[in-house]
Amino acid sequence: MGERLRKLGILAISRADSIDVLLKRLAEIGWVEGKTMEVLLPEPVRDAAGLERHMRELLAAELDIVIAQTRPAVMVAVKATSRVPIVMGAFNGDPVKEGIVESVARPGNNVTGTFYHRETGGGERVAVLTDLAPQVMNVGILLNPDSRESIALAEELIAAAQAAGLAVSRMGTRGLDDIDGLFAAARDAGVGGVVATTGAEMFQSRAHVVRAQDRHRLPTVMGSIGFPELGGLAKLGPNVPGLWEKMASAHIDRIFRGENPGDLPLIALDRFELVVNLATARRLGLTVPDTVKRRATKLVDQP
Repeated sequence: MGERLRKLGILAISRADSIDVLLKRLAEIGWVEGKTMEVLLPEPVRDAAGLERHMRELLAAELDIVIAQTRPAVMVAVKATSRVPIVMGAFNGDPVKEGIVESVARPGNNVTGTFYHRETGGGERVAVLTDLAPQVMNVGILLNPDSRESIALAEELIAAAQAAGLAVSRMGTRGLDDIDGLFAAARDAGVGGVVATTGAEMFQSRAHVVRAQDRHRLPTVMGSIGFPELGGLAKLGPNVPGLWEKMASAHIDRIFRGENPGDLPLIALDRFELVVNLATARRLGLTVPDTVKRRATKLVDQP
């Protein structure tokens, strides 16, 4: 008989690219789904009740590790178990100040993983919009009004916009079907460009935002990975798949091999990446300054 398969559970809010990146990297270092590792991935859900239900199901499967995708999943996982190793997938906040871990270098208990401070880059997202569209005087802030985290992030964006002397309009979205209407109403109210908060709901809305951006000619900057590649103007936000890729060897492999998660240092992201779509800028009648091009992590030129 061969060695038993390790069990990896993923408590997810969205089926994001980061999951595929992680599984690919794990396979490269020897943890292959169906051969050396079993992956349990319940259907992603956004509400707390659904996350709690899935967490109970994962714990019943006697996992070796649970990966908690984003902040809400981390909160559910930490509350549910102090025994099963938890790896945080890009926790948005300060896990030390919030009492989830003891320190970055030695997190303690059963938790480790990756994180980024939500304040990192928030104000810069407003600056990117005004650099690309200097005519904008009224900024729309796209947020989820049912999420405390989204509301908090929106307040930071609003503060940055007001500090720059801009008027602000809140654009609360509760689902994909209302995005076009929100952009239409914002345009009628004098909004000249849009900046979005981050979060699973924003990631899921990227294609709808692109269509609304183009239809209503409102240049938009999001924090969600892949937004410019879909035709959005720009993305300034965390490289979450990059953090998940690092988790493979820094955390998951070592826990599978018997190390204590509380002894494995957290990995922090301290800089957001900027991606700009040059073709979208031209389509919206904008000129991308050389200063923005030099600052960009990546430039894409595709419709």
